[in-house]
Amino acid sequence: MKIKSVARLLTLGLTLSLGTAAAQSPVEVQFWTWYLSPKFDGYIKETIAAFEKANPGITVKWFDKQDSMVQDFISSVNLGNAPDVVNLNIDEAGKAAQNGFLAPVDGLTPLAALKSTFYPQTLANFTFDGKVYGYPWYGSLNEGVLLYNPDLMSKAGVSAPKNISELLGMVKTIKDKTGAYAWVPALKDPNGASFLGYFYADGLPIYDKAGKAAFNSPAHVAMLQTYVDLFKGGYFPEDALRKEAFQLATELYPQNKVAMIVGGPQALNRIKDTNPGLYAKTVVTSAPLGKAGVQTGTSMGMVIPKATKHPAEAAKLAAFFTSNANQMAFAKIVPIVPTTAAAQNDPYFKTAGSDPIAKATSLVGASGRYINPGFKAPGNSDDIYKNFSDNIEAALTGKKTAKAALDDAVTFWNANSSK
Repeated sequence: MKIKSVARLLTLGLTLSLGTAAAQSPVEVQFWTWYLSPKFDGYIKETIAAFEKANPGITVKWFDKQDSMVQDFISSVNLGNAPDVVNLNIDEAGKAAQNGFLAPVDGLTPLAALKSTFYPQTLANFTFDGKVYGYPWYGSLNEGVLLYNPDLMSKAGVSAPKNISELLGMVKTIKDKTGAYAWVPALKDPNGASFLGYFYADGLPIYDKAGKAAFNSPAHVAMLQTYVDLFKGGYFPEDALRKEAFQLATELYPQNKVAMIVGGPQALNRIKDTNPGLYAKTVVTSAPLGKAGVQTGTSMGMVIPKATKHPAEAAKLAAFFTSNANQMAFAKIVPIVPTTAAAQNDPYFKTAGSDPIAKATSLVGASGRYINPGFKAPGNSDDIYKNFSDNIEAALTGKKTAKAALDDAVTFWNANSSK
């Protein structure tokens, strides 16, 4: 009897021991970011370390994806080894949600907690078919701020434009008098029909009441024609059809070949690196807006694949990174626009210094409530955006009239969009 009793105790002890060991075994969460390494390795690693310290049962394995992010994510889902937390932008999150790849995060974090953390619009940006599929992360504004070279502006005899109409009105003057372009507009973007932002900013609709594309009215055509005329006249760089506008502007501005940049404060980081002298005298002021008087913008988000084996731990990590404290810490390293509502009251954004980045940050850092792409991305957006961009290019290069280009784009959009 004693032997059996001892055996039972040993068996029970072993079982309890194994159960305790299993409970203490760390859960590894795989975390993918997009284009953040190596520049922000320090911030990401420090934040991961803080998370692991606060959650001793969870370890984080971080990978930074770049050109191959979307393809790698789709492949990982199809192969059954999806990561647990993925950094996607609004469009890609929407596509992934529509394809059934993502878990609704309002089923992992209470909706009330999400609503109390994020601005309503930044949360709406990641809401599809009534469910929230992403934790909004760092954002940016398309209009953002206006930064300009005071020497070129003085030489042209112009002052900072107060709105887009004034900006378009001085394009010829600046080029004719200085040889530099006034600014580089976002004419073409095959990954996200960026020219539509100009329509939205001027109060022109993208969709009609029935949800059909409707950006081919006479007013839309007239706006596109303005850009076509300036492009044909040599007043916008031809490379604007081959390079993303922000990239091209930040290449040309430090060479004194562009007088102004309209966009996020991030441009100033590049200028500071490539031409410190010009950076020091760059003037920063409020961005010129369209007739609607609105800012547009986008943000990154953190999504959780439906295939994750650790949804609770993944949700903890995503919520930790996108918290106000950690977004503010990121904002002090690079001039992002936090998507958290509490950021608008942070003292950091209320102190404007003479340094261009500091001034730009104070102007827009607390403006996360304006982060709005201006329209919901269509289904099948890759093909639709490419077609839209191809039609814009056809108008700019004279292969189609502005009206024909927009008519064709609307027809293709409505025929190929899956809701």
